[in-house]
Amino acid sequence: MPVDCQRSTSGGKGNWGMFIERDPKICAAGLPSAQPDDKVSDSLKHYLLKDEVDALMSDAIFPPEPPRPLPPLRHPIPLDKRFAGPFGQVAQLINPPIKTKFQTLVDDFKDTAYTSYWNKPLAQVRDPVPMLPDGMDTFGTTFGKKTPFHGRLYDVVMPKNPLPDKTPRSKEAGVQLDRVYCSPPYNGDVTFGHRTFVDKRGTYAKCCLTDDRVVLGKGGRTILNTLQAKYLDANQPRIGNPITPNNNINNVPAGYAFGKLKPPDNLPACLSYCELNPERLFFKKCLGHLNSLRKSLSKRFLPSFFRDFYLNIKYYDKERSGWLPKKAVYDLCALRLIRFDSSLVEPLLSMWQAYDGENIEYKTFVHVINYREPSPDLLKVKDVPDECLSFSTTYTEMVEPGKEEDRSRMAGLPSGRYFDMDYPVTPVRCCRADRTCLPHESDMKACLNPSILTLYHVNHRDMYAKREPQIVRRVFEAAGEIFTDEKFNEIWEKAKKYHSAGWVCYETFNRAVQLSNSVESNNTE
Repeated sequence: MPVDCQRSTSGGKGNWGMFIERDPKICAAGLPSAQPDDKVSDSLKHYLLKDEVDALMSDAIFPPEPPRPLPPLRHPIPLDKRFAGPFGQVAQLINPPIKTKFQTLVDDFKDTAYTSYWNKPLAQVRDPVPMLPDGMDTFGTTFGKKTPFHGRLYDVVMPKNPLPDKTPRSKEAGVQLDRVYCSPPYNGDVTFGHRTFVDKRGTYAKCCLTDDRVVLGKGGRTILNTLQAKYLDANQPRIGNPITPNNNINNVPAGYAFGKLKPPDNLPACLSYCELNPERLFFKKCLGHLNSLRKSLSKRFLPSFFRDFYLNIKYYDKERSGWLPKKAVYDLCALRLIRFDSSLVEPLLSMWQAYDGENIEYKTFVHVINYREPSPDLLKVKDVPDECLSFSTTYTEMVEPGKEEDRSRMAGLPSGRYFDMDYPVTPVRCCRADRTCLPHESDMKACLNPSILTLYHVNHRDMYAKREPQIVRRVFEAAGEIFTDEKFNEIWEKAKKYHSAGWVCYETFNRAVQLSNSVESNNTE
């Protein structure tokens, strides 16, 4: 390539030998990609001013250390499964992950503590078909009642021998009635009047004149689907006709009302025999208003406001009595935009003895409206008067009807049981054993570990009842005691001394036996 064309024309070393030099002035188009006086070292040493500034800033500024990675989450962030379809949690439940051999071995070791694990047959489950008896043919047994065969649905819809159509000719659609007019002057194909273009078929007037629905009053109805017609007939009643698809009114007693039974407005009033106290509702309304007032003040004022407000009201108490007229207190509240219904607050102040009808004890008033302080103690508001209250206690239940209660002080609580009379009366749906076996006077130990007497239904009445000598001797000899006739008669005479009338029971005879045994042991020593 000529030297004078290398800087002003295009081409470079890559085009060397690509052209035939027929003219010494021929040069390639474009700028040259390399010049004869360019060096690689010059290209590497040259860089922009921005590169120099970035190099200086990098040397002067130390980059911050990379932050430590966050700890792994204890529970991973749940995926958004709102539109997951079959790929949500259901897929994981239906196809649980396969256990590893180690997990299977651990589960088997855990099951070895149960007896059913060692009794389980090999190579099969214990109950292949749950809730069915052993040896039952599960594939050849069909449950339920076999329905008789009435034929195929196809034969019902498309019968081979269809029934003849007995519809009269006059009931068919679009049939023109034959009025038996004179045929020469009457032409049935003639259309009278002007065409209205309502029906493009041109048969609108003909249908109105010849359709039987016009005579029956059904001409304005639109032909619908059979299912749609039944639905409209059942759910959209005609004027004056109620919806009774099942005719339920004829299957219920007279005076029966349909619908959901609504609970009474005042259930306590229906359950009680006395009139409820009407003041309790007004008392609840007053407390609700006070609660709303304290809530609104908690959003407007800080807790320190009430101390300053108390001192401002106290400034007007020149007599230092702690009481101010209610108008003065209400005016000070109005200056601070504290508004409330005085008719609902004054009854509460009267209950707390802070309002006498004209004056208000301002310290209690500020304490009541302060949301940081608890309200004073509330008096009990009775639901019913005292005349209607009736309480049943253990002592009143044990006293025989008609007798006066013993008001004197006594030690302990009465048990409510009688040894000589059949009181209290046996409860409804209970037997005498529920009374005599002391069910509600037993402890937990007697229920969990009952004695032999409890198991055989032997109670205190049996132990202290009057017994005959032969019965007592037979019972004690069965228990292991050995008596001679003389010894038994001697112990029997001692047992008679424990009772004023000379009666002997198991307990008194047992005391006499123990006394005689102790005397014999002392004589032996």
